[in-house]
Amino acid sequence: MTVRSIKELVSELEQFKPGAPLLHYITHARFPNFKGLERNAWIDFPFPFTALVGANGIGKSSVLHALHGMPEGESTAKFWFSTALDPIQSKALDPPRYIYGHWHNGYGGAVETRKARVFSKKREYEYWEPTKATKRDSMAPIPSKAYARKDADRWNAVEREIVYMNMKVVIGAFDRTFNFGKTPNQLAAKHAEMRTGATKLKSIVERQATSWRVGGGRERVFENRPLSAEELSHASRILGRNYQSAQYIRHSLYPNQQGGDVSVIFDRGFKYSEAFAGSGEVAIVSVVVKVLSAARYALVLLDEPETSLHPGAQRELLRFLLGEIKRKHLQVVVSTHSIEFLEDLPHKAIKVFEDNGNGKSRVLNECSPYIALNRLGKPATNKKRVYVEDRLAQAVVERAAEGLDAGEQSVLEIVVAQGGARGILANQVPTHISAGTDCYILLDGDQKKVDCFTDPDSLPLKQHNDLEKIIRDECGCKPTFALNGGNDKAGNAQDKIQKQLQYMRWVRSRVSFLPHPCPDAVVLESQEREGLVNSDQFKKALYEKIGAGQTPEGALGVVKYLLEKLPENNADLAAIRAILKRWLLAPE
Repeated sequence: MTVRSIKELVSELEQFKPGAPLLHYITHARFPNFKGLERNAWIDFPFPFTALVGANGIGKSSVLHALHGMPEGESTAKFWFSTALDPIQSKALDPPRYIYGHWHNGYGGAVETRKARVFSKKREYEYWEPTKATKRDSMAPIPSKAYARKDADRWNAVEREIVYMNMKVVIGAFDRTFNFGKTPNQLAAKHAEMRTGATKLKSIVERQATSWRVGGGRERVFENRPLSAEELSHASRILGRNYQSAQYIRHSLYPNQQGGDVSVIFDRGFKYSEAFAGSGEVAIVSVVVKVLSAARYALVLLDEPETSLHPGAQRELLRFLLGEIKRKHLQVVVSTHSIEFLEDLPHKAIKVFEDNGNGKSRVLNECSPYIALNRLGKPATNKKRVYVEDRLAQAVVERAAEGLDAGEQSVLEIVVAQGGARGILANQVPTHISAGTDCYILLDGDQKKVDCFTDPDSLPLKQHNDLEKIIRDECGCKPTFALNGGNDKAGNAQDKIQKQLQYMRWVRSRVSFLPHPCPDAVVLESQEREGLVNSDQFKKALYEKIGAGQTPEGALGVVKYLLEKLPENNADLAAIRAILKRWLLAPE
């Protein structure tokens, strides 16, 4: 089994589009009147894996419930219905409803279906059904041409399989019976119940039985089989354990148990049931079994899939889901509070829910992981460090960063590097490369030798002997590399070439320049810069503006005051901010 990295899978899935190859794909959803969402809230799905992020009770699960009710034969009433404590207010012209776009292959594009809540006294229950397209909800007219799944006044619901799992309640049969069974809180009686069920379960496993009925009663075994090699491999990889085998049983063998809960008998050189397994083990087996058995183009909805999983398992689960999207063209939507499901996702895949100030939830349709986590009150742990030449440059870049979202600001650290531009490029960059430091360098504009650094991977082999000159011409220095050593001259020469190529790749992606020869120019107003062209002139003009006799600290204080007076849309600050944004988007 070829294992692709998350970044590789994301890159490949970026090419997936509705209709090519994502059939029956839900492209967007809008909510004119739905639960706690603000009027006409909109969510788009430009990437086949979508993460819904936000505080508890903000509407993430509600959107999953709406998505569950969108396909043909499904109803959101399964999750949302009126009660005496929580009545649903409904008006004839303004019923609870949502409208969603879905790819129609015959039509060759996305069409919109409107589903609204209906209560029928005749049926004595609530249901949701497709209704006619309405101008009130800004729906396009229904075309007169005949298409499959179209009536005269509406597009009917999309046809696709749903896989829905609320991972907060996915637990093994043992845990569910022990914690939620009907026996009063008497330990001896509870133990007796569990032993009775375990005896039946053991008999089923040993006999490989697929049925258990007593006296012609209801069936109590719904599935009993070993996990397939594929299922076992995915479960092992996600959980980081080497399972030799596992028996999967859906049953209701415990006393007072009615549904089809799951038991798993694991074998890792020793056997144990879900009674002794971690809850994450049973949850992952359940997810793997359901997702692998899902139909092609299915819609997979997972509520808090990180539940009971350590960070490494969360990342592996994400990789598994992305792999299944690639293999079976699934659409996956998860609600999550975990950074492990956000890192490396394109920003368009992350939807942040937040309070709109009026007691309703709004949706931000494109966010970086840092913004999403900031909304959740989680501090950034992995800082992206940006090195500059001096304290004035530091003040300028920090001022530009103030225009970023608070979450993006929280992950940045602007640091003064000693040694000047030449020392940074010649000595410090090779050290950062060797250490694998996630850092960037923003130099004064007067250090810029070329508009764009050469792409080393575009150079023919015959030019590899010119790498030292190219680096010197573009960076103004001769970097110091730690070579392998020894008397192998040919080997050392090849090692040097590889390090030069690595250096050029690093500089190309991680070094940039301020929009003027020096940071002093950014502090000056545009009219004060007229006629000035070099660093000495800009520095002299700023010195005169600040006034003679200032201490270094006092001068820096004045500079920061002047920087704060610059508007957020200042062109220089915007240019620096764009560089920072590009680096925030860059993978480590």
